[in-house]
Amino acid sequence: MAQSTGCSKEDSEEHGILDISDVVLLDQIYTSIGSEVSISGRGFESGDVVVLRPVLTGSAEYTAPAVLVTSTEIVFVVPDGLTSGEYKVYVSRNGQNLLLGRTTFNLLSDIPDKAGMNIKGTVTCNGEPVAGVVVSDGSEVTRTDAEGIYYLASDKKNGYVFISVPSGYEVDHSGTTPRFFGYLNQSASTVEQRDFALAKCDNSHHRIVVFTDVHLARRVSDRSQFQSGFLREMTDYLKSCRADNIPVYGIALGDLAWDQYWYENDYDLNDYQNDLKSLDFPVFSAPGNHDNDPTVANDDFAAAGPFRQIIGPTDFSFNIGNVHYILLDNVVYENPNGIDGTHSYSVRLTDEKLEWLRKDLATVDKQTPVFVGMHVPLHKTPTLDDTGRTTTSYNMEDAERFVECLEGYDVNILTGHTHYNFNITKSERLREHNIAAVCATWWWTGHTDYAGNHICRDGSPGGYKIFEATGSDVRWYYKSIGKDAGYQFRTYDLNECLLEKSDFCPSASDSDFAKYAFGYDRANDNNEVLINVFDWADDWKIEVTDLSDDSSLAVQRVRTHDPLHVISYNMRKLDKKSAMTFPTSYSAHMFKVKARTASSSLRIVVTDGFENHYEQIMERPKALSFAME
Repeated sequence: MAQSTGCSKEDSEEHGILDISDVVLLDQIYTSIGSEVSISGRGFESGDVVVLRPVLTGSAEYTAPAVLVTSTEIVFVVPDGLTSGEYKVYVSRNGQNLLLGRTTFNLLSDIPDKAGMNIKGTVTCNGEPVAGVVVSDGSEVTRTDAEGIYYLASDKKNGYVFISVPSGYEVDHSGTTPRFFGYLNQSASTVEQRDFALAKCDNSHHRIVVFTDVHLARRVSDRSQFQSGFLREMTDYLKSCRADNIPVYGIALGDLAWDQYWYENDYDLNDYQNDLKSLDFPVFSAPGNHDNDPTVANDDFAAAGPFRQIIGPTDFSFNIGNVHYILLDNVVYENPNGIDGTHSYSVRLTDEKLEWLRKDLATVDKQTPVFVGMHVPLHKTPTLDDTGRTTTSYNMEDAERFVECLEGYDVNILTGHTHYNFNITKSERLREHNIAAVCATWWWTGHTDYAGNHICRDGSPGGYKIFEATGSDVRWYYKSIGKDAGYQFRTYDLNECLLEKSDFCPSASDSDFAKYAFGYDRANDNNEVLINVFDWADDWKIEVTDLSDDSSLAVQRVRTHDPLHVISYNMRKLDKKSAMTFPTSYSAHMFKVKARTASSSLRIVVTDGFENHYEQIMERPKALSFAME
């Protein structure tokens, strides 16, 4: 169960410091008025008073004298009048206060047990019952009755119970963590009660920020880049959404931190949560392969334990407006040698997860749009056939079983992992969005004395995807960090893309330079222009006009490497004699045209699937540089 440890020195100058240590305060406390609550720690004394100060300003403060003090704990009685919510918890002694931490008190309603059921609870809104809410432990699925009451018979394997937040409602969030779940801490033989409170919200029109592969690890200036880039941008975006009176939510698709550095750099999922908490909107998260405990060998469930304890459920669903969202863990962590292992994994959904998915979808009307998020793509990165058409195959083991579960629904799959963009339209009712990384190339190109830009292996700028739902109509676009929303492609004058080793990496070997230049070490004076359309999909169009004679140019789709990434990452790595871990990847969202002359300018118009037009006048010659647009 998530918990806070140690003692804070907040307000220490005003209130003094008490000699109390080793405090363990649960993140969530389920209790009732008049019940006893214990806080572990050392240094408590008889006569100490627990002070509960609501985080919500303007609310009443509560005091609770200790009823028992031992060498390892203090026990107090939940005072009259306390309401459910998040509180700062202090201990007060002789006029001095010490902040122990924060917790959320969940005051339980009085409902009877039911034979054979070991989890029970209520779902309410403003004290009134909410019927028909889907409740699950990640295995079994049920609904609340007319009185807002639910019962579950659970093996309690996952250690939590959650609700699929119904349409037209929200749950509170602590930091960015939405409180749609409650942890369980008793054995399966014990009945536990977890109640949930909803707040009404007109979210039929809403926005979702889908981001992935943050890879924070306290290395290569990642945290400062994250804070000055993504976090600052999200703060401004939230303000604009509130100005438009449109609710906004987040979906994170895994690789939030980086298992290799949990111990090596002392940065794990707790630190990620702390770095994210400045955002003031709920973020629903799925785990990635790097969100598993690297000390665990050959035990996928145990390896995902820290994610469950710090972030929350690994497989769950929720509803916002007219849309049903599902997040899944499709990484089976293997890592046979533990901390010294290869962090290996397979990509599949276990039988248990598929069975839960079937049960969850059975509660969803087939007219409802369904969005399924998971870390690793369902499909392999697309290639091109001889006619220039996209070809691909499944990337996930037993993908057919997963797709079979989705039959009859209109489904968009949201994935990450690759650090580049691609879209697959499998059918009219199944589409995959593989979304490029917030960290781009693992934060390298923006690191000190590198390129000073933020670019992924396919040439897409580091970024995320925004989905906007109005009723059942959902639209989307890729948003590059630090760029205008209309920035959807980049152009290259291939006449100007010749790389010289003496300019970029004079100390590199000739063979390494040739290998990682990917052909840009050879002159191309054919007046060709390369266009990288970051989020290209099958229903997009591209038109190019040569302005020297207003003629339309033939556009050829190609699969090649992005020149800006080549110089921003490959060449800088060679120059620094650093490991070439993430070289430029092939990309199939590239297009080539042949201009009339070496200096003729072009008008390029790209039209997305929603008939949005993105236009650029390309003045030529156009130099290749780190700061090019």
